[in-house]
Amino acid sequence: MLQTRPASQPFLTWLLVVGGALVVLAFYLGYVLLSQRALAPERAEATTVALIATQIATLQPTPPPPTRPATATPSPMPRPSSCAMLKVQQPRVEDGPQTIYLQGNTAVTLYCHNMATTPQEYLTLPATANGANYSLISYPEGAIITQYEKVRLNPSSLIVDPTDMTFATLAEGLAGYSAITGEQLETYPVTTSDFAVATGCNRNQPDAPLGRANIDLTGTPFVLSPDITFTSFGGEITELISEVSAEGKVVNLAVNGRCGIIQPATPLQLIYQQP
Repeated sequence: MLQTRPASQPFLTWLLVVGGALVVLAFYLGYVLLSQRALAPERAEATTVALIATQIATLQPTPPPPTRPATATPSPMPRPSSCAMLKVQQPRVEDGPQTIYLQGNTAVTLYCHNMATTPQEYLTLPATANGANYSLISYPEGAIITQYEKVRLNPSSLIVDPTDMTFATLAEGLAGYSAITGEQLETYPVTTSDFAVATGCNRNQPDAPLGRANIDLTGTPFVLSPDITFTSFGGEITELISEVSAEGKVVNLAVNGRCGIIQPATPLQLIYQQP
């Protein structure tokens, strides 16, 4: 007698197969979800890092604008120690009294001459207006009188150039002397005298006037160096005088002979004296 299988066995088999498949699918879905969760922080971190990098790039300090080189402060203009230096600093300056600084420090007033060409310094002698600062050649019949309104002065050495006659003129008279002027001068071999030079030509006449010279620095801030000396030469000198005032402002020279001359033996060195 044959046995028969129950009719529900195929259904149970199918149900077991389907259920197993669902279990596998569930496990797979769970694995996928877990994997996604595990990767999520890494993606979030990567995103965060990218954002931070972007912000950092945005927050980089802006480079400063190019700096201009600092403007150099001009050095103060040096004080003019000569008329030539003054001309360089002030090209339009003209001849006249100007402030010059001895050794760049001590201010004095000197007369600047030839400012358009070759500037030169002169010391104005105020006492000349009162008849001082002359060099005289005397003869029995009269005298040739050279008077100096200004003398050439080197502002660096303060030495006077006695041969510069730019501001020398022939005077028409001096107390005790009759001036030789005009056409009379044509008969004389020497018609002018250097500064501080006295010449006496008595022609053997004992009463002939002395040759004289005078230096008078009154009204200037200078005195003569105490080291100055004088020398004489010529023929048959009969009289000789050299006097320097105590303060060094005034010098008087006198000589007579055939012809006798007295003049500085040393440079005419001046010394600045504080007023």
